[in-house]
Amino acid sequence: MENVLETGKPARRADGNGGKASDRGAEWRNLVADVEDLIKKVANVKDAEVAEIRAKVEDTLAKAKTSATQGIAAARGQAGEVTEATDQYVRENPWAAIGVAAAVGIVLGFIAGRR
Repeated sequence: MENVLETGKPARRADGNGGKASDRGAEWRNLVADVEDLIKKVANVKDAEVAEIRAKVEDTLAKAKTSATQGIAAARGQAGEVTEATDQYVRENPWAAIGVAAAVGIVLGFIAGRR
């Protein structure tokens, strides 16, 4: 929560990495580990309200894990399909692919040259 400004918006990362996927994955694993640790620490508390909240947190965490796993699997599946489609297109239309690559290179060259 230290990355959240008073406005409630996330602050920019000081390391300038822009929140790479590997960093988000590590943050997700840390969050899950922290929540699981918290659940274990309050497991011995006999208060009915705490037990109810703990059950809700456990259920929500399980749903979040399932949702994240399904999302990752779907993204991997789509990435594989895109890779196959791109490979097939390049094999069928090599000159068009070279033209597109050259155009992208020229545009990036102009953008980089302006800085």
